[in-house]
This record gives sequence, C-alpha cells and structure tokens, in this order.
Amino acid sequence: MRKSFMLVALAALLVLAGAVSAQDQVTLEVWTGSSSDVENQFKETQIAAFEEANPNIDVNLLIAPDYGTQIQAALASGDYPDVFTVGQFDVPSYVDSGVLMPAGDAIEAPEDIYPGLLQAFTVDGEVYAVPKDFSTLALFYNKDLFDAAGVEYPTADWTWQDMYAAAEAIAGLGQEGVTGFSAAADINRWLAFFYGNGGVIANEDGSSGVNSEAGVAALDFYSSFVRDGIGALPSDIGGAGWNGEAFGKGLAGMTIEGNWAIGYLQEQFPDVNWGVTEIPGSEAGMNGSLTFTEGWAVGANTEHPEEAWALVNFLTGTEGAASVAEAGFGVMPARASSGEAWLATRGEEFQPFVSAADYAVAPVFPLGFGDFNTSFGEATTDVLAGNQTAQDALDAVAEVWNEIQAEQ
Repeated sequence: MRKSFMLVALAALLVLAGAVSAQDQVTLEVWTGSSSDVENQFKETQIAAFEEANPNIDVNLLIAPDYGTQIQAALASGDYPDVFTVGQFDVPSYVDSGVLMPAGDAIEAPEDIYPGLLQAFTVDGEVYAVPKDFSTLALFYNKDLFDAAGVEYPTADWTWQDMYAAAEAIAGLGQEGVTGFSAAADINRWLAFFYGNGGVIANEDGSSGVNSEAGVAALDFYSSFVRDGIGALPSDIGGAGWNGEAFGKGLAGMTIEGNWAIGYLQEQFPDVNWGVTEIPGSEAGMNGSLTFTEGWAVGANTEHPEEAWALVNFLTGTEGAASVAEAGFGVMPARASSGEAWLATRGEEFQPFVSAADYAVAPVFPLGFGDFNTSFGEATTDVLAGNQTAQDALDAVAEVWNEIQAEQ
C-alpha cells in the first residue's frame, strides 16, 4: 500500500512538472556493515524497492565487511555518507562529534517503536537514529537436563530462587563436565539482573547508584552460581568460547543469551533439546533484560535531508519493520506492530524475547565515562573469579563514576 501510494504521488508530480529534469535526480551514499549473506541480500532488496518507488533517487549502497574502520575514517575526514548505520554504543560520541542529524519530527509513527530502543539513540531529548532491528536477552534452558534432574521447566513466573535451585539440582546430577548455569563475566549479561532488581546506574543527584543494595544483590546473585560450584564461566565448561557454545554442547543447564543464539544453536547443535523463557524475576517483583540495537542515521552534512529521511523511514517504518519480521534472519523488528509477524516466522516459542522488549534497557553510558565502563567490566571479571566481593567491587566502580561526574 505504501509503495503504491508513493508511486501515485510521484506520478502526480510528474504531470505538474512535465518531466523530471537532470538536476532533480538525487544520489544518496548509504553505508552499512556486512553480516550474514541472508541479511546482506535483504538490505540490497530493501534498497532496490526504495529506488523503484522513488525513481528520482539513486542509492549507492556500500555493505562493508570492515564497516567500523571505514565509517570511523570517513567521519574523521568529514566526508561521510548521507545515510549510515549506527550502533547504540556509538551514539554518544557521534552526537558529540556533530556528525548525526537530529531526527526532530521526521520519524514515521515513533509511538510504534519500542521506547527502550528510541531511548538508546536519544541524547539530551533529541533522537539521532531510528532503530532498524534489535535483540533482547532471555533464559535458555536444556530440557533434557531439567528432565534428568526432575525439575519443571522455567516459566515467566520464576524467581531468582527458582533459578538457583534448578542449577543446584542439575549440578547435583554428577554428570561429567555438566554444570547448572553458564555465567559469562560480562556486564552485558548480569546487568539484566541489576535492572530487574531495581538497580540504577546514576541516582537523581548524578551520583553513582551501582553500589546500592539492589545493585550489589544482583551481582552477588549472578556470581553465586560460580562461587557455589553450581555454575561456571563458559571457558571452564569444555573450553567454550561463549555461553552459546557451552550451552550448545549440552554442558550447561541454563544460560543467558540473546535471540542471535537461536540460529547458532539450530545450525551448530541441532540435536540439543532446549527452550527459552524470560529471565527470572527478583524479589522486587520485576523482570530485567537488556536490549541491543542498531539504527539508520542521517549524516549532518547531507545535501539531501528530505530524501535521506525518506529512505530511513522506508527502511524502518511500519512496512520496513514488517519486512524484517518476515525475513526471519534472527533479529527482531523494532516496532511493536511487527512482533507477531516475527513470531509467526521464527516460532511462537520465542515470545520471551518479544515480551522482554517492554522492559529491556540499553546498557549505554554517557560520553566521557569510558574509565567507568572499563572499571565496571574489570570488577565483573574479578567478582566472577572470586577475587573481590560484589560490595567491594561495586564500591570501587561507584568511586570511578563519582570522580568523573565531579569533573563534568
């Protein structure tokens, strides 16, 4: 319907103008990173559809395997594309550099986009990119190990205590190499429990909130699996490189990962009998998850802002989101209206990933807090290694935040 409408509108303009002159033709430079062959082909198909619907706009599309290096060099030189993809973690620095054009009121139906995703691209109240797709975290569980341990499968009503008891039962099976929970020493995993326990990175007065009672309890709970011997780091589970591999080998009863692991498990470990549910809730009565997203942005230096935003809306609008859902290459569409379509393509059993979108938080920290991010990661590693308590580690992290805040 959208495509037909756009063609009719263009036809009407041609009648009024008589013909499209050479100077009316616009060329947009568009860059993005390479991913799977299926997703790369999808991007090319989207661009071809846009050009067909907009014959006065030509798009030079670059899908770069070394995108990060190329876009950084282009941005540094000042000669960068009209439209390009931006990851959530790059937004603060890009906004500070002045290379992104604020969206203003250019975004199509912003109320349909999950609020947490728009927030990931928002700085000082301005949105600088439109999310094209995203992932959330959920709890993966091995059905065969649960059956062997006589534990009922997890549900969305599970609490932290239920999760701990299940890990304890699975570890207690005594199967060689098998543990209850694969726990990566990664802030982008355990922060799901942090936010689910009501933790905040910064208090209202700007001081650090990471070492609050809620924050310490979350890290203490997450690390307790390793500390108590009923879970382990993935590297200690058959030498796995990440949670997905440890789980796929059938050596972990549970783990926390994103929907990117669906295809990996189906392709690499097709015989594993597994399921997913939302990450168990805390005693505070809340569930937590993290969201990871990438968006399409318009370069601040573009000479064709109207056409550039038209392309962004074509790629990320209601129809663009629906096409992401129907393509089914893993990531979820950023619009709530396409959630059911993604499930119809991917499988209704993956509802927990969609449900998590309503409360998931993007773990993005402000510009200038790089030392805080580094110390946060190091503290997580130390606690999981048993070198520090959660309280001591997060007290030190909070001190780094407060020192940076005082200098702002």
